[in-house]
Amino acid sequence: MKRHGSLSSRLIASLAVAQFVAIVFLVPITEFIVSISGVNASWGTARDDWGEYRLMRLVRESLSRTQDGDVALRPTASLREYVDANPQTHYAIFDPRTKRALPGSSEDLVAALGRLDRIDVSTVKFSIPDDSRGPSRGILRFVRTPLGDFLIALSGYRFSWDDLFEVAKLFLTLHTLVVIAPGILGALVIAWLVVRREFAPLRAAASDIASIDMNSLNRRITTRNAPTEVAPFFDAVNNALSRLDAGVAAQRRFAANAAHELRTPIAIMRAHADNPDDLAFRRDMRRDIRRVQTIVEQLLAAARTSAPHEGETIDLGAFMLTLIADYTPLMIENKRRMEFEPPLKRIEVTVDKWALECVVSNLLGNALRAEPEGGVVQVRILENAAIEVVDHGRGVAPCDRERIFEPFWRLEAKGKGAGLGLAISKSLIESMGGTLSVGETPGGGATFRMSIAPEDVRFR
Repeated sequence: MKRHGSLSSRLIASLAVAQFVAIVFLVPITEFIVSISGVNASWGTARDDWGEYRLMRLVRESLSRTQDGDVALRPTASLREYVDANPQTHYAIFDPRTKRALPGSSEDLVAALGRLDRIDVSTVKFSIPDDSRGPSRGILRFVRTPLGDFLIALSGYRFSWDDLFEVAKLFLTLHTLVVIAPGILGALVIAWLVVRREFAPLRAAASDIASIDMNSLNRRITTRNAPTEVAPFFDAVNNALSRLDAGVAAQRRFAANAAHELRTPIAIMRAHADNPDDLAFRRDMRRDIRRVQTIVEQLLAAARTSAPHEGETIDLGAFMLTLIADYTPLMIENKRRMEFEPPLKRIEVTVDKWALECVVSNLLGNALRAEPEGGVVQVRILENAAIEVVDHGRGVAPCDRERIFEPFWRLEAKGKGAGLGLAISKSLIESMGGTLSVGETPGGGATFRMSIAPEDVRFR
């Protein structure tokens, strides 16, 4: 059997991923969206502040070493393209010790930061009010580069959507990982504890289920402290166990009753076998053998009700006419008659032919025994493809109309048969999606009605 992954592990991993995404992406993205939207003028980060990072990278890439070993600022093609697109941009690079500007720095920006030699800074935000294009935002930042440590000053940068890549890289750094790692690890531990605690009812339920076998089907899963989301699953399993328990109990009663029904004719046959010279020996043996054979055939039919049925399309009127013709000699022999009312139009049904024949034969046999001598058994097919078998005997009392379909129940304690016929017939017709019921015949008697599933019926 293929083993599936742990639900606890998947939940914990999902929580860890969700927290990582929230910290690394959602929080910065939220800040970015709010800052560029302009909804709050007092927000700590303005829209154009996000344009600093691409320009800072371009300036850093423009640092190079001269033949004398000094560092100079030589704009790359990318930096020149940026400045052409943003003429208000200025940049300058200072030696952090001497505060002297490197060659290639913007003279206007160097002049604006002329008193830089009197202060030591790592990061300073500033603006230049007298810029010809209006107040210009600026940043002075201490930066480590492959060529050494420098103070890089930028001003006049503007945000564009091309800067998004640089902004994204700000949050995918080793520093970010080190800062958020303790929080994520703590969240994992908390998630593990919470998941383990909340899954305790599932482990208890698994233990309960593992201890249930055929001899303890009355046991149920403990639903105490079960989460709301899992409670319906527990209830469904308990209901399934209840149905299974009821089914097994019914099968056990069925087997016990079948053994009881078989014991009597077998005991009689054994008694007759002890006296083979008795004149009635052969007659009684044949009768008892027929009874045992009938019970065995009914048990086999009962077993077949749980097996899948193969459908066959038949003409319902012609099918019923054939069965009635087979029963007519028996009716005449027992001084009864039979009337058949065929359908007004052709009705085709897709059913298990053997099962339908078994049900109709049982109803005809019961009607033959119930119909008084000289009476008429009526068989008719209704417009909705239902079949009615009508007798004019003693009928079935309303209190017994459900019980007659129970296995081994007989209307008369000394009646013939084992009391399996109607129970098997009901199971067979219900397995095909139909119904079997009994009502009262006007004037006295019983009317059995059998319906076929509507989806299996076609009218021609």
